[in-house]
Amino acid sequence: MTYLKKPLSEEIKEKLRKIKDLDSHLVSSICTKIRMRSIEKTAQINSFRIEYPSIKIPFSIPKNNGKKMIKEGIKNMGEAFMWGKRNFNPEEIDENFIKQIAGKITPELYGNDIAEYREKGTMIKSATITPPYPEKIRNVEMPWFMKKLKNYSQKEEDINKITSAIFAHLHLVRIHPFVDGNGRTSRMLQDLILDNHRIPLPIIEPGERGTYYQMLDDAVYSWKHEGERCARITKAEQDFYNFMGGKINISLDKVLDSCYNCM
Repeated sequence: MTYLKKPLSEEIKEKLRKIKDLDSHLVSSICTKIRMRSIEKTAQINSFRIEYPSIKIPFSIPKNNGKKMIKEGIKNMGEAFMWGKRNFNPEEIDENFIKQIAGKITPELYGNDIAEYREKGTMIKSATITPPYPEKIRNVEMPWFMKKLKNYSQKEEDINKITSAIFAHLHLVRIHPFVDGNGRTSRMLQDLILDNHRIPLPIIEPGERGTYYQMLDDAVYSWKHEGERCARITKAEQDFYNFMGGKINISLDKVLDSCYNCM
């Protein structure tokens, strides 16, 4: 069983090819960059909103008691992403890089310094699997995660880069190494991998929060009970990969529409 189903994979490859062809035109290239930046910003805002479903975006609600917290949270996401863009190297990515991203996303916990792995067990609300205990995070899970991620980074095709990005998203959430900000850190690591290869970022809409969390939980559960032992992708994992791949496909449509409208 493949990670992305063939029709989706082929559609994504064709759209990426079209964008690369259009980039040879100066005006189209500028429009692509502007649209990619807009998608990037929306992805960051929505990644924050997913974890705070009761909040409203500050600039759309005049009287918002959580305005300062929301602005700070979104600002932290943007700054963490820009730091990540400047320092991301797929061949040298390590645990320290991920810790620094997490620290910048949740500076209230770490003073904008490097994050540390949690020292206690934890539970995820409504999740069917308990994240690993601290000793396993340090000695087993994160070394395994980094090894797999580096192996993926050596594969050249764009589809393999997308697979590696979604893998990072899924398994960093599953490991849940930090006290807080695991979801935001996982989605940002995914987005940094995609951005490094000029692949537009997936946008999860706030109204899809329940669907997203359910598919993520199903994928983690099936990996734990089936995929981990037999080293193959399960149906629930594939569903999650295709959900996120579909989001990338939609972002590709937005970029292409901007390109064609500029020409």
